This record gives sequence, C-alpha cells and structure tokens, in this order.
Amino acid sequence: PRDELDAIIGDVGVAYSQEFKGSEPTHDQLWTYFIERVRRNLHLVLCFSPVGVKFRTRAQQFPGLINGCTIDWFLPWPEEALK
Repeated sequence: PRDELDAIIGDVGVAYSQEFKGSEPTHDQLWTYFIERVRRNLHLVLCFSPVGVKFRTRAQQFPGLINGCTIDWFLPWPEEALK
C-alpha cells in the first residue's frame, strides 16, 4: 500500500542524507537506494532435508537454489528428520 511505501521512503531518507550529504533526493532515488540496501544486506537461510525425493525435486525445479547457494551438510541427522 501507498502508506507503507511512504513510510519506507521517509525512513530511508535519513540514511540517504547521511551517505550523500548535500543532495536533495527524488522519490525514485530513495526507492533505488532502499532496494540496493536490501539486496546488499538481506540474507536467507533455507533448510531442506537431503533425504527423500523432495530435495531432488526442488533442486531440479529451482536450480538457482543449488547454483547460487552454499550448501552445508550437517551430520548426523536425527532419526526424526529421516522419517
């Protein structure tokens, strides 16, 4: 909604002003700055059990999950996770 967008733009304006002192940003510049900060700072953790066909199916359907990620294998898996 528009009110949430305006709140984001208002909040990011402070950080933008501190980084780019003396410039008067436009709405588009603030939005671009916000998106760049999100891309730079957002990290996700996805956990999948390697047992069964679901992991293989997801890896085939979404190759970016495998190609663009670091996979850490934590062993041993608890018996409950293997069911």
